[in-house]
Amino acid sequence: MVKSRLNLSKVIATWRETLAETGRSIGVVLGGDEDLVGVAQERFSPGGTLPALWTGSLAGLSELLSVPGELLVLFLKPEDEAEARTALGQAPARGAVVLAVDEGESASGRRSHVGDECVRLSFSDTSRGWRRLFETCAEAAGDHMVALGRRYPIVRRAAARRVVYRTAAQNALIGAAFFIPGTDMPAMTLNQAKMILSVAGIYGAEIGRERAIELVAVVGLGFGLRALARSFLRSTPGLGWVIKASTGFTGTVALGMAAMRYFEKGAPASTGRVVALVRAARS
Repeated sequence: MVKSRLNLSKVIATWRETLAETGRSIGVVLGGDEDLVGVAQERFSPGGTLPALWTGSLAGLSELLSVPGELLVLFLKPEDEAEARTALGQAPARGAVVLAVDEGESASGRRSHVGDECVRLSFSDTSRGWRRLFETCAEAAGDHMVALGRRYPIVRRAAARRVVYRTAAQNALIGAAFFIPGTDMPAMTLNQAKMILSVAGIYGAEIGRERAIELVAVVGLGFGLRALARSFLRSTPGLGWVIKASTGFTGTVALGMAAMRYFEKGAPASTGRVVALVRAARS
């Protein structure tokens, strides 16, 4: 039987990588339709940073797009979309761009990529429309999503959910790819540890020594999930890769959602709270 253990150097590397993601610089810039820009500034700012405003014409987008590390949210009427896309094509963005096209009652809320760094959203000025916008911002931010959620609390839940489901998908692939029992555990657990630290960063928690308690909980849960998978493997031979992939996905989602609840409540670094987190994730 293969014995797999967590490598301390990899744990430290994961910690440092998450710290780097948390410390990345990103700012939201709002432009386009003045009425929607005013509403957006109010929605983005509570408890966080006030977004910058851009009041130039669509033809002047090239100057704005030359600024790296920014997330431009451009509110457009359908009739202005073609001009905006033309301007974007003339000046490739050094940051991310969200085109929120106000389609009113006919808005579907669907997202589509219209360039390497540009996402189009069928937008409406409704609670659902704004929720979809924040989700789109988290998606468009890419590697900056942890920093975005930390700086703009209104985006936190969308950014955290994206981190959770991205990690769960990775662990599902790991579970399906590793055929030797036990060899998938370190990789999955490191992913879960990074997920916990990323969620902590998104919710504004300091990622210091006190976060070691959460990491211990993750390691313990990782072993528990592997034990559960092994029990299923013994009872259903021939479907190992399906069971391991499913366990990797659902177990990681459960842990991630529990972590979100934990950090939303302030994340006091106490053993009792972490035990509650683990029990919630297992139920």
